[in-house]
Amino acid sequence: MDIRSLEVFKAVAIEQSITKAAEKLNYVQSNVTARIQRLEQELGVPLLYRYHKKVSLTPAGRELLPHVNKLLYDFEEAIEAVKLSSAPRGTLRIGAMESTASTQLPLIFTQYHKKFPQVELSLYMAPTVDQVSTILKYKVDGAFVDGPILDPEIVEYPVFEESLVLITSYSPEPFQLELILHEPLLSSFAHCIYLGRWQRWLEENGYGPMKVMEYGTLEGVLKCIENGLGVTVLPISMVESRMQGKLNCHPLPEPYRTVPTVFIRRRDSYMTSALSRFMELVGITNL
Repeated sequence: MDIRSLEVFKAVAIEQSITKAAEKLNYVQSNVTARIQRLEQELGVPLLYRYHKKVSLTPAGRELLPHVNKLLYDFEEAIEAVKLSSAPRGTLRIGAMESTASTQLPLIFTQYHKKFPQVELSLYMAPTVDQVSTILKYKVDGAFVDGPILDPEIVEYPVFEESLVLITSYSPEPFQLELILHEPLLSSFAHCIYLGRWQRWLEENGYGPMKVMEYGTLEGVLKCIENGLGVTVLPISMVESRMQGKLNCHPLPEPYRTVPTVFIRRRDSYMTSALSRFMELVGITNL
């Protein structure tokens, strides 16, 4: 068993594909396959389920992966110790919803980069359901999502609270719910938790659900509303700087208004110094 074989195993586990892992590592595919097979022979257990073009981890593979993450990190730490460097380094992959990425993370990322320039910081932006999936597949180190998640394999830490508003085109007249119920409910992505909260309020107050129209981008959604097409539900932090007299915001009733944002990581993942410093910067102290 050697470091290269462990790196190959980690890449295959993340990519869920021998071919993609080989491309990522710049190896020939046969080399990747041979290293995985040699590792399985040395351990005496199968590490992968093999399908037509994809692979997935066996129970033994899932058990091995967090130990491999720690071994690879310790190996990098040992090299850095010889170089007399104790600052966080390596890669740090952070996931976030669009609302957090556009309002909270610019300052956090800027501060982190200034403190720890040796860390290669990257952002993966996607809705909560996709972020949870990437965490469970070890593809990101931590993510900001709408909570609570309540998954036994995930640790979550409360960090922010968002206040939801219904956004309509600008009108000086008092808001009348009945006038917007026939309008499309616009969304920039599927499975939007914010729209789900509004739909639940409608249902519990005797109204039918509004028809949802996906538009692809937040800017496109807001432009549609400015021009009189549809309404949407978003955190006020995402739109308060874009109002400019073209939109109206109506706070959702409690308890639908407040959405907690939590930072999550996989319970069995190794806590690197790069991740722990990031979490401390965010204000998470109970690591």
